[in-house]
Amino acid sequence: MTTIRKRDFLIGTAAAAAAAMVPFRLGATEPPPLRKRMNLLLITADDLDWSIPGFMGGRAGLMPNLDALAARSHRFLSNRTVAPICMPSREALMTGLLPHRSGGTGFTAIKSGTPTLTGLLQQAGYFAGVVHKSDHMQPYECFQWDYIQQSKDRSTLIQADGARVAIEEARNNGKPFFVNCNSNDPHRPFYGSPGGMKVDHGETGPYKIAREVQPDEVTVPPILEDLPDVRRELSQYWNSAQRLDVSIGNILKVLEESGEADNTVVVFCSDHGMPFPFAKATCYDHGTRVPVLISWPGMGPPRDILAQTTHMDILPSLLEFLGVDVPAGLDGRSWMPLLRGETQEGRDFTVTQVNTLSSGYAYPMRAIQDMRYSLVFSPWARGPLKYRSESMMGLTYNAMAEAAKSDARIAARVEQLVTGYPIGFYDLKSDPGQRINLIDNKRHAARIKYMADQLLAQMEKTGDPELANVRTLLSGGTPVVPQDIERYRLRNGGDG
Repeated sequence: MTTIRKRDFLIGTAAAAAAAMVPFRLGATEPPPLRKRMNLLLITADDLDWSIPGFMGGRAGLMPNLDALAARSHRFLSNRTVAPICMPSREALMTGLLPHRSGGTGFTAIKSGTPTLTGLLQQAGYFAGVVHKSDHMQPYECFQWDYIQQSKDRSTLIQADGARVAIEEARNNGKPFFVNCNSNDPHRPFYGSPGGMKVDHGETGPYKIAREVQPDEVTVPPILEDLPDVRRELSQYWNSAQRLDVSIGNILKVLEESGEADNTVVVFCSDHGMPFPFAKATCYDHGTRVPVLISWPGMGPPRDILAQTTHMDILPSLLEFLGVDVPAGLDGRSWMPLLRGETQEGRDFTVTQVNTLSSGYAYPMRAIQDMRYSLVFSPWARGPLKYRSESMMGLTYNAMAEAAKSDARIAARVEQLVTGYPIGFYDLKSDPGQRINLIDNKRHAARIKYMADQLLAQMEKTGDPELANVRTLLSGGTPVVPQDIERYRLRNGGDG
């Protein structure tokens, strides 16, 4: 394995055996029966909200490189992460397993011996390289990358530089590549904030974007309040997203220059939603919804896929596509039928979860949602512990808390965040901000019961440790939420 930090890059080794020959599983109409095994480029964002890119209805021109990729990709528009926190989200993606089944429930390593996308592709003859976020995929035993470039640097060039070296090393070793580029944008501290200026070298050179969005230009999402400091922080976040887009463009340029673009599957997703109240580290819609893009040469016309899918499906989908055996017992399911334009049973709901946060505190949540409704259980709510997360550390929450002193409506919203509802039921069509709890609305009683039964069935099937608490909430009892802060808190200066 080669480990590179920041801009120190290795010199290639001698060429090795040629890549394996396997059936090409999917093409436009009549794919060739045999060809060289395809490469895989997986690009992830850090905290990108689903509402930001233009292809999802966001501001046109804000992320032109991502929108161009989306225009030539199949788009999974209703996809969700199963865990809206950095490390458990990435570990669920890389294992195809629910957090409580892999062991990666918070800022914790997965269980020893758990198969991962990294290891499975290496066993199939791939060269595996990762650029950033390797510390969020642990233990090393399960993620023995051939090439590691680990950093929190947010230069628009550094991801592309790492991808270039990894692709060259794969070629030197005579292997197909799996390169995982993990941007550190648009995570806090945001572009233009004091913290951002400090870590991003004054936002000069490759850390600077061409045109900064101003506060009066942003669209305030329905989960937040339209306050001056909220707009100010959103503009910083949008500018961080712009810098991410430049990085994406540079990564894709490296792929083209390598000569491997016509033999490479490209996948893009974010780990979870925006790092703001009612989003990241919660099971609300803006925390868990994260569209996925997938493209490959000769795939035919791109399609929008609205089926309820999750990040756990990425591993079995890619393995099947690349002709690699899929492990038994996964929670994720392959998208291949959907990519062929077929329907797939069991795609009516997704189930998401929160366990412990970067602070080490447990704020367990479970949610089940379909295209319109969301049923959210929060065993910690109305208990002795008030909700507190990294998403509340900036301008937005402080502005909401200050406004709550004189505005009863905002005060109720802040109370919803920090005290919570033990059970919440929301109509995402009429109430996208999830402000109106319909749990006691008799008109929805049948739907609530049906969704609760579906959730309980999955929790029973997978051995979910919050099953007893969800049952207790449904029966009107008081859940028990133990705390083990030292065991679960994020260490070593990482970020959540």
